[in-house]
Amino acid sequence: MTKLGLGTIGTSMITEQFVEAAKESGLYTYRAVYSRHMNTANTFKDQYGAESAYDDFEAFLNDEAIDVIYVASPNSLHFSQAKEALMHGKHAIVEKPMITSLEQWAELTELAKSKGVVVVEAARHIFEPNFVKLTKMIQDFEGIYGATLTYAKYSSRFDNVLAGEEPPIFSPKFGGGAANDLGIYTVYAALSWFGKPDSVHAFSQKIQTGVDGKGTVILRYPDFDVTLQYGKMITALAASEVYSLDKTLVLDAITGVEKAELVDARTRESQEISMDESADNPLIWEAKAFAKVMTHPEKDENKAKLDEWLTLSYNVHEVLEEIRQQS
Repeated sequence: MTKLGLGTIGTSMITEQFVEAAKESGLYTYRAVYSRHMNTANTFKDQYGAESAYDDFEAFLNDEAIDVIYVASPNSLHFSQAKEALMHGKHAIVEKPMITSLEQWAELTELAKSKGVVVVEAARHIFEPNFVKLTKMIQDFEGIYGATLTYAKYSSRFDNVLAGEEPPIFSPKFGGGAANDLGIYTVYAALSWFGKPDSVHAFSQKIQTGVDGKGTVILRYPDFDVTLQYGKMITALAASEVYSLDKTLVLDAITGVEKAELVDARTRESQEISMDESADNPLIWEAKAFAKVMTHPEKDENKAKLDEWLTLSYNVHEVLEEIRQQS
């Protein structure tokens, strides 16, 4: 497989992880890093072995060695930067949330199609082997009676909020908030496992910056409900659970699942589910999946896979849009 020339926007920990995953996959060559500050770009270039560093965005976009751009800037910049990447004929891997409105989603996907390139949302957990394994298991359950999916982890940036500051991850100007950060993982899980809900009922707890610090969402399906609980101002220790006719699936996490068990609904006897060994870098699976599709987007199997990802992404953002409106 031909290696893809990789360019990255952003120099945060998630960018570091993706660059390392891309290298580990053997499917990318790290061509360039962009940052608003040249010192930062050069430091990142030297640390992770990029060939070039830029603080000029247009020059970065015009680098002919770059085939795909990984966008990991603050949420509010994802759309505009991904759009520029697509307009310059580059594939775009956009950190979640890819967009902050459905109009933006349509514009990006239609632009990518017209340019003959690929745009994808980096919701990394849906590519993890254990998540895929559990998805198949849940789809084979005899009757679904509901689920409770939880992902809440205290952010050190909330200390800044309490001190009267407005860090980007908690700023409305930058598309911050719990739903756009950890909440999207629970929405992706719910829609991967149960499909699109009939209705959405959201309850958000706002913080002083004006965004949601935590939230509870009830997704209503014809025969059951799914409750989502997420937050960045609290830490939740409760397991996530899926309820079927005769058993309960108990998960230690929504992302990076390492332990799962089936509990008999009547006897409460527990059976541990064999899980695949987790990767040192959780982004390796999405890096491989994206490279396969972007290297040969013309193949029918890759077209079908991309369509599957984009359909799920659209449905997820429909739910997120409803959550935002109700908030």
